[in-house]
Amino acid sequence: MSSLATPAGSVFKKITVREAAILLFIAWLIPFLVHLAPWAGARPLGAYLLPMFWATFIAVYFYGLGAGLLTGLFAPAVNLLVTGLPAWKFLSVMSLELVIFAVVTAWALRLAPRFWLLAPLGYLVAKTGSTLLQSATLVFGDIGAPARFFATSLAGGAVGLAVLAIINFMLVRIYPKQ
Repeated sequence: MSSLATPAGSVFKKITVREAAILLFIAWLIPFLVHLAPWAGARPLGAYLLPMFWATFIAVYFYGLGAGLLTGLFAPAVNLLVTGLPAWKFLSVMSLELVIFAVVTAWALRLAPRFWLLAPLGYLVAKTGSTLLQSATLVFGDIGAPARFFATSLAGGAVGLAVLAIINFMLVRIYPKQ
């Protein structure tokens, strides 16, 4: 039987309301703590560490797509209300990226549950998808801006991609999926 035909119940645990609340709290707390760290960079520290993707990946890893979408859609909005980050102009882009990320990583976990680079690759697919959409709609105003945004995001997010790889590796090692 292929992993695509595997019933969701044997791959992902069904999430309870309590677990969803805890996930949302953690998804808010991680970026909040990152934003509290002393930082004097040109961009917020979260743009380098990608904490919104950490919680979303953990939600997808343990509970599947639904929990990942819940976490990815609500955490940025809650974080914006509490900390003012991400900036309003990036909220929709980040939400889109987190939705793509959740979908891609949930799908990839079904195909290769023990592959420890799913989270960084999911981020790359999500960033590529949002960049293509930005290119098609010209939300930034000029045709070269999405490519610059993509390059800046990847270069700046290299540490965050490494953290995602570590989280992915640790989950695969400590909580391997069948």
